[in-house]
Amino acid sequence: MSSSASDRNLLVRDIALDGARLDCRVVDGVVAELAAGLTRRAGEQVVDGAGGALLPGLHDHHVHAFAAAAAAGSLDLRGGALPAPGQAPAPDSERDWVRGVGLGDDDATVADLDRVWPARPARVQHRSGALWVLNTRAIELLGDVLDPGERADGRVWRGDARLSEALGRLDPWDVEDDLRHWGQQLAARGVTGLTDATVGLEASSLAMVRAHLPQRVVSLGAEDDGLPVKVVAGDHGPADGSDRWSELVTAVRAARERGRPVAVHAVSAASLAMVLAALDDLGVVAGDRVEHAAVCDDAAADRLAELGVVVVTQPSIAERRGRAMVDASDPEDRPWLWRIAGLRDRGVRVVLSSDAPYGDPDPWATISLSSSGLPADRSPWLHDQTISARDALESYLTRPEDPAGPVRTVQPGAIADLCVLDAPLDVVLDRVAGGDTASPVRLTVVDGRVVSTRLD
Repeated sequence: MSSSASDRNLLVRDIALDGARLDCRVVDGVVAELAAGLTRRAGEQVVDGAGGALLPGLHDHHVHAFAAAAAAGSLDLRGGALPAPGQAPAPDSERDWVRGVGLGDDDATVADLDRVWPARPARVQHRSGALWVLNTRAIELLGDVLDPGERADGRVWRGDARLSEALGRLDPWDVEDDLRHWGQQLAARGVTGLTDATVGLEASSLAMVRAHLPQRVVSLGAEDDGLPVKVVAGDHGPADGSDRWSELVTAVRAARERGRPVAVHAVSAASLAMVLAALDDLGVVAGDRVEHAAVCDDAAADRLAELGVVVVTQPSIAERRGRAMVDASDPEDRPWLWRIAGLRDRGVRVVLSSDAPYGDPDPWATISLSSSGLPADRSPWLHDQTISARDALESYLTRPEDPAGPVRTVQPGAIADLCVLDAPLDVVLDRVAGGDTASPVRLTVVDGRVVSTRLD
């Protein structure tokens, strides 16, 4: 690219689109022409598509950007237990705190962490992302930021937003560099857009994410931009569920007063039942969605379909836990875990996403899993839940404000958020459905700017 070329003027030669081999011209970040044999203009960057498919850039409809970026620099427990005393990784001389993610032990205690890290402050996140467990030294340092119950047992439920300022002061980490690195990894897989689903994300935090990721980023709640507001239907509280019900209804009403739909986190059968009851009482508006629906039987699926509520789910979370998820589940829940095909067959509009870092952020891994499944000895599904690779891909091609709606298309006048694959689409999808999850993306463009290239 010459020094006088605009970084938003681009000519991509020889791409496959709708069965034809064409060139794609981008001017000022907008697709301007699609035709064979286009001639390079002064100031245009030229890239060879080598006959690969041209797609709209992929959009992941449920991520947690800060947590995903931070996970790269954390101790990865990936659904397992704490290290044994004396077997923890060697201390990092530049960092006093221990930060672990992916803990599979639901009952880890302050004492458990103290045995592993008796002198260093440590915080370990449960695989669900909802719970942090702190050791004694961490509790002492955080002090009054914690409530009395948290100081007593070191268990902090959904406290990321509340603890972020204190942790940033006590345990500084290079969030900007981690965000840039994570964003480049996504760009290499064709991801040009993200919906951050972090509850309580501040506008300033969203601005930081946007400043350091190459992707377009929208949020479930940080801005009044028409997207749903993230709400949690909790699984923890009084046995009669009274507080959880009151909190859920209050949150949904508050969203409605702002003219917003809701995106309700519901993992268990009980929490999904509460969500359905709340929506029955308060009514459904366009854009309402349920995040996860990890346990959804046929009756709940039928009601979701009747209400027109979209389910945004994450099969890679199920893949990470595999048969252990089945073994740990209540027997009555086992047929209904993390369904895809079963929900679609009953008329529910289902959208795939990652929930990174709790699920795999690689869209091609999710597409492969959703279309090929897993061997029976590693699968959490008691019944086949696979869909076609093309159907799975479509979840990543819809607009963030309408994730179950029509797919975006590449046409003149469209914003140039694009990716070019290394082969025609049918060839790529056959590979992915066959279990090949290596990124098939040659080129990724955001707003007309090349943000990732792969030279063969």
